[in-house]
Amino acid sequence: LSVALSGTVLSRCPACARNFANLHCNNICSPDQSLFTNVTRIVNRTTALGIRQLAVVEYQCYYGREFAD
Repeated sequence: LSVALSGTVLSRCPACARNFANLHCNNICSPDQSLFTNVTRIVNRTTALGIRQLAVVEYQCYYGREFAD
């Protein structure tokens, strides 16, 4: 959903929309997250089913120059 919304906002620049989607997918789905992500804030939350969980609400990402370019 968030990638679709960004596509609407970035529709004037298809390359920007693709780059944003690629970055978002790497942040969320990469099996190598531990190599470039540092979790800086978590909170306790309760799901609709009453299950207690930890949720990441803030993190830092570190990318190499080649990936950033």
